[in-house]
Amino acid sequence: MMTKSVEDQIEVWIVNDSKYMTQLLSDLVSKNNIKVTNTARDGAEALRKLSMKKPDVILLDLEMPTMDGLTFIEEVVKQDKLVPIIVVSSFSQDGAKIVLDALENGALDFVPISTTNPEQISELKEILQSKIEIAAKSDPRQLIIKNIQKLKPKRKVVPAPNAATRIVVIGSSTGGPNIVQSILSSLPADLPAAILVVQHMPKEFTGPFARRLDENCDLPVKEAEDGDVITEGMVFVAKGGYHMLVEPNMRIKLIDGPKRFGVKPAVNMTMVSASEVFGSNTIGVLLTGMGHDGAFGMKTIKKRGGKTMAQDSSSSVVYGMPKAAVDLHAVDKLLPTGKIPQTIQEEVKKLV
Repeated sequence: MMTKSVEDQIEVWIVNDSKYMTQLLSDLVSKNNIKVTNTARDGAEALRKLSMKKPDVILLDLEMPTMDGLTFIEEVVKQDKLVPIIVVSSFSQDGAKIVLDALENGALDFVPISTTNPEQISELKEILQSKIEIAAKSDPRQLIIKNIQKLKPKRKVVPAPNAATRIVVIGSSTGGPNIVQSILSSLPADLPAAILVVQHMPKEFTGPFARRLDENCDLPVKEAEDGDVITEGMVFVAKGGYHMLVEPNMRIKLIDGPKRFGVKPAVNMTMVSASEVFGSNTIGVLLTGMGHDGAFGMKTIKKRGGKTMAQDSSSSVVYGMPKAAVDLHAVDKLLPTGKIPQTIQEEVKKLV
């Protein structure tokens, strides 16, 4: 592979579904010897463009619709379209394992980014430009280790005292509260798993929503609090205005970070962190809703060896989030609402 010197014009592509982030990154990296020559809204569009021309460096987001960043890296390797890739994502702050997965599969480097920290934004310019110049001189073929093309299911975690060993993460948005209640009320009190519910809902309503569920379900339900131990047979509802993460010690962590895809809590944040801790003992369930929050989380669960299911179009109030997951090839089973509770029970029993 021919590499460029720092003095040569370096052509950069930005692959990111956010117009704001694409413009921000373009402004930050552009200089005399660095020029942004193309952009793409997702991995699929970038792959199509790569068949016609290659840039010197790609700045890649991980959390995108249609084709996420991890899948894009896999496809670039599989199709022998290797190009130096720098992951630029806020997941590198709250989901370090995801970034390591990207590096393992063929990304060259990463840059954590937060759009809410003005001081960090001012520092990003020098960091990004430096990493781009280094990447342009690299040989990405040296990164590819034989037989590492996909994420391997991680070892099942050693449970902490009183913590669950199996977890179900349910994500839902528009039209979801009644469906979530219908599903949870159909599950038995002795379900051998913990359940995390992420419903897009304002902070004033998640507490009452959790209490309503608790009144109508055999399983005990509570609004999640920071530090809660994730225990078997318990349902935790994400607190409005916070992202709900699963920590390695199997406790819940609430973070007041920026919205993702315009929502907080975000399904992706919970699903990704749950899959990193519980590995193949994770089940993802994605229900009705607008947008594509949860699709990347479902894909991550599958890559970790877990199982996924989504609500079908005939029973969804809004067939947006489930469709986005289907488009990412992240759904094992597409089901009507009535079949989801029994399927959850069946899948939980299969886990060790």
